[in-house]
Amino acid sequence: MLNFNELQPIINDKYSFVGIDKRGSQLRFCLPKGFNPDLFITFNSKRNLFFCLYKVLRQFKNICIQKGYLQATADRDGVIQSDGSVQKVSLPNAEDEEGNILYSKLDAISAILNLYDEPKILSLSFRLGRTEKIDYSKIHQYLHRAVYLNNGAVYVDAMTLPRQQVQYQSSDIVAMYCYILWEIKQQLDEEITPQLQALAENFQHRYVGAEYSLFHQEYCTITVDILKDTLEIIESHTPLKDVDYWQFHNAIELFLYGELSQQNEGKIWGIKNFHSVWESMCLTYLAKRVPSEYILYMDTRFLADDVAALANTSPKVLNLANVFRIQNTQLVPDAVIIPNLFNQQRQGKTINYSLRKDVINSGIVWNDFGYETAFYCRPFNSTKEIYLRIAYEGQSSKDCHTFAELEKLYSSQNGRLTVNSQLPSNFYSFWDIDSDDLNSQMLWLMFQLNHVFYIALKKGICTASEFKTFLYNDLDVTYSTNNVLNVSLFRKYTEHSDKRSDVIKMFEEFLYAVSYLKIIDVKYQEKKYFFDNDNPRSIKEKDIRKQFVYEYILQQFINDKDTIKNLEVKSYFWLPYYQNSSRIIDECPDYLNEYISLEDINFAAIVDMYIAD
Repeated sequence: MLNFNELQPIINDKYSFVGIDKRGSQLRFCLPKGFNPDLFITFNSKRNLFFCLYKVLRQFKNICIQKGYLQATADRDGVIQSDGSVQKVSLPNAEDEEGNILYSKLDAISAILNLYDEPKILSLSFRLGRTEKIDYSKIHQYLHRAVYLNNGAVYVDAMTLPRQQVQYQSSDIVAMYCYILWEIKQQLDEEITPQLQALAENFQHRYVGAEYSLFHQEYCTITVDILKDTLEIIESHTPLKDVDYWQFHNAIELFLYGELSQQNEGKIWGIKNFHSVWESMCLTYLAKRVPSEYILYMDTRFLADDVAALANTSPKVLNLANVFRIQNTQLVPDAVIIPNLFNQQRQGKTINYSLRKDVINSGIVWNDFGYETAFYCRPFNSTKEIYLRIAYEGQSSKDCHTFAELEKLYSSQNGRLTVNSQLPSNFYSFWDIDSDDLNSQMLWLMFQLNHVFYIALKKGICTASEFKTFLYNDLDVTYSTNNVLNVSLFRKYTEHSDKRSDVIKMFEEFLYAVSYLKIIDVKYQEKKYFFDNDNPRSIKEKDIRKQFVYEYILQQFINDKDTIKNLEVKSYFWLPYYQNSSRIIDECPDYLNEYISLEDINFAAIVDMYIAD
């Protein structure tokens, strides 16, 4: 069994193997680039990271199986292993013939997990046997075996009914397996059925003790010794060892006696070329977090089929099909998206806003021409107030001020509302937006008060013509007094038809201020690599030149389209790092005068999204 105390965490600077290997007598825990080995020096930290990586590589392997990429290959360390211990990931038409190599030369955990077959386990735990107990409800099934007495009575001396086997029979080896399975599943944050857990707990009570555990620093060695002794006892007291018995016995034996320290030098468990796994993780995160209409292009080679389908559930706001093709050669950027600043501003912020209705203007009572939707908003800790209007679907000029409806949802005091969450989806707001004055607080206010421009972006609208259609078809913005929502928000623009285009022009300017085309290239490198004076030529040939080509092609494409030609194109390198926090993206220092932006992507923050079903 793997002893986490024996593992020495290291970072491989010269090659991209991640997993466990052996050099001399030392077992090394090779961490992904961007990790800090000093964070993984305790038993628990190494244990938790191992099982985290185990789940990641299991997910990656399942994706490769789904795609048909896996094939058996010879052991690259010169040692003949059993089938499946070394597998190669081969991409169709790939230039890299070396590819990714998966190693599982001593994968005792998979040996346990692969035997997980609940119906079979339960059937072996309670075998059928002859018993003198009589079930009278089934007596009719045994009349052909019965003895008929002279007085007409029927005598049945035994039935074949379910009964628990005596100790040291096949059920004991199954219960021992259930205990080990239960311990592994807990480390993987997975559950087993109550029936199997009951078998595991019963075995623990009879043989191990409640205080012991296979993966506890203090008790792991003792627990393994207890299980070794128990396995020997079960083996010596089991008279009939069938195929089922040996299946469970061999998996348990490998788990208990398989010592990594006895392996030959070389890679034992893990993957060579972790960059494909890192790309798969990052693009899965994008597919699950970015609305599909904003994902304009994505390399789906290492994405699960359901994730790839998720990225294409909605029509794209900009069609880039066949854009990255040059002279019959298909270029493959990792991803091209249209992000907007709203998503960035919402992360981890809580800001309250104060709203008061506009009731006095020039000393007279003011009701906004009977619509009663006018407000003044003062952001928290701000002395400047913003004049705006808020209306809701179905509101009429006979209804009370919108303030009264919001007062049902938010606390009020002295004629002011404190808004501490986004307005319900049936409320809309509008005020003039000056793109030059946009800041994080203004974007947050637009999001929280459902500004019409924010709602348009949320619906995937990214051109002036689409916004015009949204304005006139969805909101029915015409000058009519019948509907407050349709009239009051844009009253100064809809009173005169020649001014209606002003709000559309304002949206177009706003769109260019908050949106841009983002080309993402997932790099399996630490940021220090890009600032190393010894690497400029390599960086130029492998990274920068390719990014130039992507940008040039994309810029040529949008220059031919008047509605989007002003969108800025930006390039980003996504780099791995590890931090025990929920923060996903950290911006790195300026690089190449901001021509290319470096962003650290937190492995710990996206791993759960990757391994989730």
